[in-house]
Amino acid sequence: MLLPYYLIPGTVLPTDIEGEPAVWQSSLPGAVDPQGNLVAPWEGMSAEFQLTATASSRTYSFSVRMMGSNCYWLAGYTRKPDADPNVRSLFVAKSLHLALSKNGNDYEALNSNYGVLFAAADYSRSVAGETQLLEQPRMFRLADHGFGILAIPLNHQGQENRPGELLYFETQDLVRYEEKGRLRLTESAIMDFSCQLDAETLRYRISWIEESGESSYTTTQNFIHLDPPRSGEMNPVMLCQVPLGDDVEAAQCMALTSSEAAYLRNKLGRVRNIAIDVPTIRLCAGDSTLNLDTVRVTARYSDGSSALKRLTLDEAETAELDLSKPGEYTLRARVVRKRFPYPMMRTRPDPYVLHWKGRYYFIATDDDGQRKIHIRSADTLEGLEDGRSEEVLLWDGNVPDGERHGQHWAPELHVIGGKLYSLLAISVNNEWHGVQAHMALLKGEDPMIPEHWDTPRRVLDRHGKALTDLAKREHSISLDMTYFEHNGKSYVCWSEPKWFGEQQERASLYLAAVDPAKPWQLTSEPVQIARNEYGWDRNGGIASGVAEGPFVLKRGDTLYMAYSGSNVSPNYTVGLLAMSAEADPMNPASWTKSNYPVMHSNSLPDQYGPGHNMFVQDRYGDWYNVYHACGVTGGFRHASISPLHFRVDGTPVLDMREDEELLPELERVTLTVLVE
Repeated sequence: MLLPYYLIPGTVLPTDIEGEPAVWQSSLPGAVDPQGNLVAPWEGMSAEFQLTATASSRTYSFSVRMMGSNCYWLAGYTRKPDADPNVRSLFVAKSLHLALSKNGNDYEALNSNYGVLFAAADYSRSVAGETQLLEQPRMFRLADHGFGILAIPLNHQGQENRPGELLYFETQDLVRYEEKGRLRLTESAIMDFSCQLDAETLRYRISWIEESGESSYTTTQNFIHLDPPRSGEMNPVMLCQVPLGDDVEAAQCMALTSSEAAYLRNKLGRVRNIAIDVPTIRLCAGDSTLNLDTVRVTARYSDGSSALKRLTLDEAETAELDLSKPGEYTLRARVVRKRFPYPMMRTRPDPYVLHWKGRYYFIATDDDGQRKIHIRSADTLEGLEDGRSEEVLLWDGNVPDGERHGQHWAPELHVIGGKLYSLLAISVNNEWHGVQAHMALLKGEDPMIPEHWDTPRRVLDRHGKALTDLAKREHSISLDMTYFEHNGKSYVCWSEPKWFGEQQERASLYLAAVDPAKPWQLTSEPVQIARNEYGWDRNGGIASGVAEGPFVLKRGDTLYMAYSGSNVSPNYTVGLLAMSAEADPMNPASWTKSNYPVMHSNSLPDQYGPGHNMFVQDRYGDWYNVYHACGVTGGFRHASISPLHFRVDGTPVLDMREDEELLPELERVTLTVLVE
């Protein structure tokens, strides 16, 4: 008999064991009622206690913990791919998706019904790796803390590539996952399986049904060493109906405590505005120091986070405010909400905005040919929209300029050592596979005047040679270079598919140190800090996709690096790396990569393949996400801007929608001024 170590509400203890009537007793007072039924606590999870069953002359002892009745239900499932892979491809569908429910009937999809756990690519046979997928994920609790997940591994075509094996993952919080390896259970294909912690032996029991219909089980204490398999019935899997569409494949359910569910929703659920806190302003009569432009309200959000918001005041009421007399005054105000259309800047992918010397500068790739770089400037972010500001051509790849001829990609603007530079990729052979990282110095005063820019120069390695050299290997490219400073040191990060012998990897992210006085030459050897390894950033084939478009944001004690993955298509996505501010950026182990994308085609309505983003802070201190996207069929990519929010733990929210940032009914507020 298998009794799970973790008992859920509604668990019925067997009334007989091996045909003999069973009498149950508990070391925890009140855990078993006089009729022998379990009585669950209301909240949380009980401490470990002993259940004993006496049947005839034999006594059985079980160590158990019991979930509270006030639990939530977590559904784990995969999805069927859509007929249109741009809507939902096999590479995205075959991943663990999560949804939460309080009553077991109504479910809230997490991460906008996009996967949160993806299998890592297999690099054992190629530096480019082979894309791996998963199906039939099974979640279970670990003995000490955290959760395990077992899943059937698939190749990039959705077929079992190693029948009889299961992928094994561990996670402490169902947000960050670690792939531990594979378990070989049998030589035959596995049709179904389950895993539970046995309350009697305190070993994990993995049971399965093979293609022949035969069922077996094995036990393990550490998922490294497995006991020899035995014949026996497969333990049942708790399945549930998840009403989130016909594409949801068989979903398994697991109970969570209310605190576990709250954490998961706060990390993976959509963040929504729920309230506005309006301060009361107190002044002494005759005080003339009041500056209403500095007044802020506090917007509160569903995950416990908050953000300060500016106000637009009624000018007539403000003019009538008499601060010389004691009294209570009310001022009508509107919470400032910036609205940015999509598309905002047409055919301008790889967008970048710099707030410099009181103005906003926008620069991007020109998707119509990808051979020109334009720049525009405005007093406001809204003023960067098409038709509202002048656009100037800086560089034209159709006109040969020395070795520079062809594609011009992904320009950025950075102040380095007190000087303004543009970092961009320029082809040196009139082909896309000849693009090389370049830097151009603003030698004059005005970025909008082409003659004020110096000629772009190639980025060099620490030995003074070209960072990537087409003379040595074809398709040696470097692109999407960005710059950041940390703890008094300067760094550049870029995308490059390096050669290893006769094999070339997929484009990966590399990092190196530079001297701000000479930023076009590295001062260290490059180190790889990330590569595309999951279905969401390898979307399309056995060895597909890239890791590119890095941008660094410092927030509190953490450095975040957003980057783009998959192919430049409707399947483009944004991933996130994170590093403690105390760590060394040049140590690849300092960076932790999210297993799931933070912006994808489910993020914003009718915007597919969002990516190549960056973050800009306006003159008021508010943050925004600048990105490009396209339609479901692809075609030209267009840029736009959305508000950037930060969850209660500081992680950025890139895909906040207009009504999530500020509820329409909370947009109008009344400010109270008390003059005493």
